[in-house]
Amino acid sequence: MTALYIILGILAFLFLILLIKVEIFFTYTEEPFLTLKILFIKIQLVPTQKKPQKKKKPEKKKEPSKKKEKEEKSKKKEKKPSYLSKLKEKKGLSGLISLFLSVAELAATTLKNIFSHLVVHKFDVYIQFVGSDAADTAVKYGELCGAIYSSVNIINGITDFKDYNVKIEPLFDEDKKTSVKCDIHAHIRIIFVVSHAVLAAIRLLWLRIKS
Repeated sequence: MTALYIILGILAFLFLILLIKVEIFFTYTEEPFLTLKILFIKIQLVPTQKKPQKKKKPEKKKEPSKKKEKEEKSKKKEKKPSYLSKLKEKKGLSGLISLFLSVAELAATTLKNIFSHLVVHKFDVYIQFVGSDAADTAVKYGELCGAIYSSVNIINGITDFKDYNVKIEPLFDEDKKTSVKCDIHAHIRIIFVVSHAVLAAIRLLWLRIKS
C-alpha cells in the first residue's frame, strides 16, 4: 500500500505541475523583449543574455593516423540509407511529398489546438507609419491596415482575447520616422501544451508506421 500511495502522490504532484500557468510578456519599442513567467520565476528569451566567453587555449593539432583514416573511410562506406531515401525508393517522390504534406498539416493542427487555449489579457499595438512621400504613405497605410487588422482577426478567432487595442496612424511629415510600440500579455497552462504535443507525437509515429 505504501508504494501505491507514493505513486499516487507522484502522479498528483505531476498533475499539479501541468496545471501551472506560463505567462508570456512581449514588448517592443526600439527592440523586442520576450519574457516567460512560471510561478515566481522569470525567463528572458529575447534578447538573450550572452555569457562572457572564456578564452580557449590553442590546441595542438594532431596528425591523423593512417588507421583512423581507414576507419573513417570504412564508416562512410558502411553508412546506411536514411529513412527518407528508403521511403522515396519504396513509394516514389509522390509518397514522399504526401508524407511531408501530412506532417505539415499535423503541425498546423497542433499549433492551432495549442493556440486555442491561449488567453490574451492585453494586446496593444500602436504604429506610426511614414512613407517616402504623401502618395506612398497613403497607399502603404492601406496595405498595412489590411495586413494588421486581418492578422488580428485571425488571432482573435483562434485564441481567447480578453482585450485588444490596435491603432495605425499615417504621418505625412517626411522628417519623422516610422515607429512601432507593442505590449502583449498572455498565458497558457502547461497541460494543454503537453497534451497536444503528446497527441502530435503519437500521430507522427503512426504516420511513420503507415509509411
